Amino acid sequence: MRTQWRTGLGDFSDCLLAGLLVALASVPVVTAAPAFVAGCRVLDRTRRDVGGPLWTTFWADFREVARGGVLFGLGCLAAVVLFAVDLEVVASMPGSSVLRPALWVLAVAGVVVAVRTCELVATGNPVWRQAFVTAARETAADPKNALLLAVAAGIAVLLVWMLPILALVVAGPLALAAVATGGRR
Repeated sequence: MRTQWRTGLGDFSDCLLAGLLVALASVPVVTAAPAFVAGCRVLDRTRRDVGGPLWTTFWADFREVARGGVLFGLGCLAAVVLFAVDLEVVASMPGSSVLRPALWVLAVAGVVVAVRTCELVATGNPVWRQAFVTAARETAADPKNALLLAVAAGIAVLLVWMLPILALVVAGPLALAAVATGGRR
């Protein structure tokens, strides 16, 4: 019984360390996607008891996926800016009470597809464009896992809203949720 407790605590600490590493690697905002991919890879390996020390494998994975991931990160940043502009434009339009919730649903779907894309790159599809298309298809085909991932992302946002310092570690549990809902291909 005591060994199970220590194993669970070790998994939890690995999850938080991965979140901290993702936050550190995401300081230049455009590297957030490759950092999240590296976090997903490390936690997937930890979950399967494969691989070396978390610290070194994270940075090796980050360097490996950074090239294509920066462009994906720029695309995600552009989508966030476009969403913010759309919210402001919709506020002044008639029928905004219908359009605003529709925009939020679209934004949540976009977050799920972006997180799923990072998980796909982490667990086997190294081409970002193909992973994005596959993520969009999987999100539409499996709404149950998409909903679980949306709830995990929502809880992450809620935790950071309640206690902003958690922004340093919340990416770890979100990466674990992405890997856990992704399944094996």
